[in-house]
Amino acid sequence: MPDPGAGGISSGEVGGVLAGVIAVGMALGKGMAWLLNWRDARAKTRAAKLQVWHDELKAREDALDRKIDARLASFEQQVDKWRLAFHLVAAELLQRYPQSMALMQAQKILAEAFPIHLAVPEDMARSLDRLDEAEAGKP
Repeated sequence: MPDPGAGGISSGEVGGVLAGVIAVGMALGKGMAWLLNWRDARAKTRAAKLQVWHDELKAREDALDRKIDARLASFEQQVDKWRLAFHLVAAELLQRYPQSMALMQAQKILAEAFPIHLAVPEDMARSLDRLDEAEAGKP
């Protein structure tokens, strides 16, 4: 029963309303916590999937890079052999046909594309000098 001097609300009713407000607040808090945890779990799952995908792509890219590097090295060796073969044949043909424009043009094109440096590196020059000195000292 309400206390006549308190305006018609008993202390039990006030306690009940207060308990109800606390219960609703707790329920809202738990609901918000669940929602945030759900979003975090979803973000972590997505991040894990993306990381797996990234790792797979990286492995595929590395494999392709190795394959491309191997093929490029093979092609470079093949081109070097062809170039050397042409230089040998062209040099021989130029001796027989020194006025051949086609041979001179081909030689010029290859010389521009694949310059041959005739300079001897310093360490090799020192080694050659030592060999020459050793040869000169022999009877």
